[in-house]
Amino acid sequence: MGIVGDVPETGVRITFERARSGGPPWVYRGDVVTADSRHAVSATVSALGDIGVELAAGAPPAIEPRVRLVLRAAWKRASADGVAPPLRIARWRASE
Repeated sequence: MGIVGDVPETGVRITFERARSGGPPWVYRGDVVTADSRHAVSATVSALGDIGVELAAGAPPAIEPRVRLVLRAAWKRASADGVAPPLRIARWRASE
């Protein structure tokens, strides 16, 4: 069965969006959602793939590396294709 809502039953759902114009650096804003919590997150991706992550107060520190991995993968794919990173990113990751 596909995902019906934005709250996963397990794992974590990471969703970001950036402005259509501007960048680099590209500024993403979004949410990291688990079955029982939601945390705002913003991130900056440089032209060289450097990623800075800012989590909302109270967000678990374990979220940061997951956010970095998702953004790094999106940047690497876009860079290999010679285009800007995607406008919207939505990924689900299993619990560890």
